[in-house]
Formats: sequence, structure tokens, C-alpha cells
Amino acid sequence: MNVNRAVALVTGAGRGLGRAIAEALASMGARIAVHYHDSIEGARSVVEDAGGSSRALAIRADLRSPPDIMALLNQTVEHFGRIDLLVNNAAVLVRTPVEELDAPAWDAIHALNLRAPALLASWAGERMRRSGGGVIVNIGDLAGIEPWPAYLAHATAKAGLHHLTRCLALALAPAVRVNAVAPGLVDPPPGWSEEQIQRFRRRVPGGRLPCPAEVVHAVLALIENDAITGQVLVVDGGQTLSF
Repeated sequence: MNVNRAVALVTGAGRGLGRAIAEALASMGARIAVHYHDSIEGARSVVEDAGGSSRALAIRADLRSPPDIMALLNQTVEHFGRIDLLVNNAAVLVRTPVEELDAPAWDAIHALNLRAPALLASWAGERMRRSGGGVIVNIGDLAGIEPWPAYLAHATAKAGLHHLTRCLALALAPAVRVNAVAPGLVDPPPGWSEEQIQRFRRRVPGGRLPCPAEVVHAVLALIENDAITGQVLVVDGGQTLSF
């Protein structure tokens, strides 16, 4: 895909990794629908830096709500005329150890971390397929590869997202490519001490944790390489080799 000609929708683009992805795509010439939920200032900053309303649009949506998801897609297409690229980044990381897990926590986490990207990818993918093609990149997690017993709902949602990636790659082929990136510990979980972070870092074979820019580069590589689909690209400094 030629990014400089693309219309992209990035979820959770008002802060963190989503913002970094949106800014990178905008710098390469893409027009961007900047989804946010609470991070309105960050979303507006991305729009301003991208060149204003002709190049970017900030759209608020609660991705736990299917009507909001459809409205997000409709606003993107109405503003830019089409959608070529979807990056499913928005997610929440919440501890749910077995003794604390209940139905509301499970449903809320799965609604955002798995159901929302599934609906966005399937609905946007159909639009892309009818208009000639596109690319979808899901932001997964090492929790979808390794068992994280303190994060049962999050881990199972991310594992589902990885498998969803493979299923959609077949369902939407050949017009739409679907891949995922599974980052290592870019941002430590809430509550971690500096000692915990340093101890964790020493166990990573690469000797350090990945930075956001390295994850962004992986996302861009999957967008631009037309020979890759149905893959989950791990960017973790070798963490999964030693834990």
C-alpha cells in the first residue's frame, strides 16, 4: 500500500502508541481519522499537526458501543470519501486475577479489546473490499501469546484478537490484507515500581524494552509490504524467548 495516498482510521489515537502511529502515517502523507474516547486534547493536536481538517479529523466514539463503531466508520467515509487502512489500537489493560474476575469486568474488557476490533475490521474490511482493497493492522499483545494469570480477561481477549487476525486474513483475501503487531512491554503496567521495571528489563535477551518508535516501524512495515497477511509480528526484544 502507498501510505501517502491512503485514508486511515486509527483507534485510540489521542495518546500513547495510537497517537504515535497516527502521527507517523500523517507525516507520510496519509489522511487520518483520529479516534479518541477521553483524550480530546491529544486527538486535536494530531489533527493540527497533520494539517487541519482537510488532512485529519478527530472523532469521539465509545468503542464498547456498536452504534458508536458504525458512526465512527460512517463519519470517516463521509469526510474523506473512503477508507483504505484501519489500525485497531484502542484497548484497556486491567488486572483480573481469578479471584476477582466477574461477568461485568469480563464483558467490559472483551467489548473493547476484542469485540470492537472485530466489528471495525469486518465492517471496514467489507467497505475496502468493495472499493478495491485495503489493509488492517491489529495491535495485539504478548498477553495473547503468553499466559498472564493476573490479567485473565485481557489476555484471552488479545489471544482472540490474534486469531481473529488470521481468520479475517482469509475471509477478506485477496483484496484486504490483515496482520497484527504484538508489542513487548512498551509502557509498564500501572503500579509497577522502578525496581520491577529494571528487573524485568534485565531478563529480556535484547537488554532493553522496545520503544514506541520501534513498534510504529513494525506497523508501517506490515502496511507497506503487500506479501504479508495473516501474521502476528512480535516486537519484544526477545522477551517471549526467555519468560
